[in-house]
Amino acid sequence: MIDGNAQNGEVTQGLRIFVAETYAMLLKTQACHWNMTGAGFIGLHKLTEEQYRALFEAVDELAERARALGVEAPHGLAEILELSSVEDAPIALTTMEAIRLLVEDNTTMAARATALADIADEADDLVTQDMLVARIEVHQKAAWLLRSHLE
Repeated sequence: MIDGNAQNGEVTQGLRIFVAETYAMLLKTQACHWNMTGAGFIGLHKLTEEQYRALFEAVDELAERARALGVEAPHGLAEILELSSVEDAPIALTTMEAIRLLVEDNTTMAARATALADIADEADDLVTQDMLVARIEVHQKAAWLLRSHLE
C-alpha cells in the first residue's frame, strides 16, 4: 500500500519526470513524422504516427496517475523541458538519422520505465508499476520497429 514514505516520494517524483520525458518523446516523434522523406516514407510516416498517438494517450494516463498520487503533473513546456532528459533533435536530420535517434530514445525510455517500475514495486504501488511495465513493452517494440528500417 502506498503511503507518505520516501519510496512514495521517489515514485511520484520519478513519475513526474517520466511524464515530462513521455511528452518530450511525443513531440520529438511527431516532428520526425512531419519531416520524413525518401524511401520507405509511407511505412515510416504511418509507424511514427501510430507511435506519437500512443505517446499522447500514455502521457495523459501517466499524468492522471501522478495526480491520483497527490502530485501535480508538469505545468507547461518550460517545466517539461526542465524535468526531461530527452534531448531535442538537431534541426537538420536525414530520415535515417531521425530513426536512429528515436531508436536510442525509445531504448532509453524503456530503461527508465524499468527503473521506475522497480521503485514502484518496492513502494507496493502496483498500479504505477503496471502502467510502467506496459510502457516498457511499448518503448521496446517502438525501438524494434524503427530499428527494422535501419537494416
